[in-house]
Amino acid sequence: MALVAFAITAFVAPGFLVGGSESQRAANHGTAEDFTVRGVAAQDLGDKVAEALKTGKSAAVTPLLCPDATEELKTFADEFREPQDVGYIHVNVGFDGEDEKKGLTRAVVSLSGSAMGRPDIDGEIPTSFTFVRQADGWCWQDLRDIVGYLEDFHDALNAGDLDTLHSMQCLDRSLGFLSDPFADAIASGEKWTMENYSHRMAGANADFVGGDATLTIGVNSSDGGFCVMTGSLEK
Repeated sequence: MALVAFAITAFVAPGFLVGGSESQRAANHGTAEDFTVRGVAAQDLGDKVAEALKTGKSAAVTPLLCPDATEELKTFADEFREPQDVGYIHVNVGFDGEDEKKGLTRAVVSLSGSAMGRPDIDGEIPTSFTFVRQADGWCWQDLRDIVGYLEDFHDALNAGDLDTLHSMQCLDRSLGFLSDPFADAIASGEKWTMENYSHRMAGANADFVGGDATLTIGVNSSDGGFCVMTGSLEK
């Protein structure tokens, strides 16, 4: 009887003996991996984020977020209502893929001011996405637009927080030949206002004016995130 039952099973379910048909294996493969949320590589997630942003639907973006996504990213996803023409998102994985091996990568994408909650800004704003690898794959953890980055710099400058200002510098850059322009600006005791800022996909420039002094910085975005590449203080 056992032999007859085995024969019937093999007949009713063709491919049983060899692991299922091509269509069955494809369906199982899709069920295991294509659940919208995560990809097996950072670029896979970047591709899914690009497609989600094109829909203009919060429901397409929210499943891509990490469980511990930042409040800024959660707010963006919850309020997302405007299709974005982002094209292809290039995920920066670092030299020889080192960033991806460490489980953290970034990409810079231009999004409209209104999508970023900044309807007062006409045009698009460079925005850095942070992707991380967790137990079940890659997910979207954070975003920061370049105007917000300049505002964070401004807040740290007025708070006299030199450590934060230094942490915002590009790692391979030292500013000033004879002195530290950030330290000198803080030592002046002035309160600073941000003026004359401009931004583009490659970065931003801004002047911070305090009394008779002007601190000018240049921000770079070529590595998928933002960092201060140049800084000078004029009195």
